[in-house]
Amino acid sequence: MRTLFLLCCLSLVACATTASVPVPASAGSSALHEVKRVKVAENVELEVLDFGGRGPALVFLPGLGDTGHVFDTFAPEFTAAHHVYSVTRRGFGSSSWPEQGYDTATLGEDVVRVLDGLGLAKASFVGHSAAGPELTWVATHHPERVEKVVYLDVRTDGDLLAELLTVLPMPPPSEPAPEDVASRAAVAAAAARHVGGALPEHEIDETSEFDPNTGRYLRDHEWPHAEERVMKGFLKVDFAAVRAPVLFFSAGEPPPRPQRAEDIPGFPQMTPPQQETLRTLVPRKLERDAEMERVLSMPNWKGVKLEHARHYLWLTHHDEVLREMMTFLGTSS
Repeated sequence: MRTLFLLCCLSLVACATTASVPVPASAGSSALHEVKRVKVAENVELEVLDFGGRGPALVFLPGLGDTGHVFDTFAPEFTAAHHVYSVTRRGFGSSSWPEQGYDTATLGEDVVRVLDGLGLAKASFVGHSAAGPELTWVATHHPERVEKVVYLDVRTDGDLLAELLTVLPMPPPSEPAPEDVASRAAVAAAAARHVGGALPEHEIDETSEFDPNTGRYLRDHEWPHAEERVMKGFLKVDFAAVRAPVLFFSAGEPPPRPQRAEDIPGFPQMTPPQQETLRTLVPRKLERDAEMERVLSMPNWKGVKLEHARHYLWLTHHDEVLREMMTFLGTSS
C-alpha cells in the first residue's frame, strides 16, 4: 500500500526476467574520468570515478538507484580547484552486488574504505538524496575524514521510512508507458522528463539493461533487492552533530504534510498494527522537520532553498547550485 512517506523514494521502472546485457560505455568515457575499483570488504568492490583535478579531494555520492555517473557532467566543473571523485554504492551499476551490507552504517563505512583505498586522509563530500544518511554517518563517526559537506536535497527521515517498512510492504513499481522503454533513446528522454534535465550518457548505460536484439529496455542494472535493502537499512543519524561546515540545498516547497495519520490516503483500509505505526510516525515526522529547521540555524550550517527546483536540482538549477558550491568550497574552514 502506498503512503506519502514512500512516494518520493520508490523506483518508477518495472523489472523483467528476460536475458539482457548492459549497454557498453560510449566513446569518450576514458577522456571524462578514470574508472577505478576499490575494495571495501571481502568480495565487495566499489566503482570509483576519478575525474582528476588539482587541489583537495571532493567526493560525490549519488542518490538511491543512481551510480557515480549521474555526476558525469557536473563533477568536472570542480576540477580547477579540487581532485574530484564519484562513487557508486554497493548493489548498483558496476559496483559489486553483495546480498548484505545495505544499512546506513555499512554504507558509510564503505565510503571511509574508499578514502583509505585512494590514500586520502580527508575529503569534502557532496551527497544527493539517499546519500544523506550515509554521509551524515561518516561526518559524525569519522569527523577527522570530513572537510566540508554539501547536501543536495537529501533524505533526513530515513529511519522513519525504515520503521514504516516493517509494517507496510513495498508498493509495486509503476508500469512505464510502452513508448518510454522502446529504446535507449526513449529511456533517456523519459528520464529527462522525470528529473527535469538530461542525465549523463553513462548514467543511462550504467543504470539500465536493454535487450541485445531489439534494444528495448528490460530492467534496472542493479541487484534486485538493493533499493529495498537500503531503505529498510536506514538508521537515525544526527545532523546536528555534524561539525564540519555544511551547505544544505532543498528543492522548492515540500508537499503539505499530513497532521494526523487519519489524513493519509488509504488509512482506513490498513490493518490495526499499520494504523498504530502511522499514528506514531506522523508526529515524529513533524518533529523531525522542526528539528531540521533548528539545525539549519546552527553557525556551521547554511541552507539554500531553491524555489521551483526539482529533486535533481543541479540539473534544474545548475547555475545557482554551481555558484553556491563554488563559493562554499572555496571558503577556508
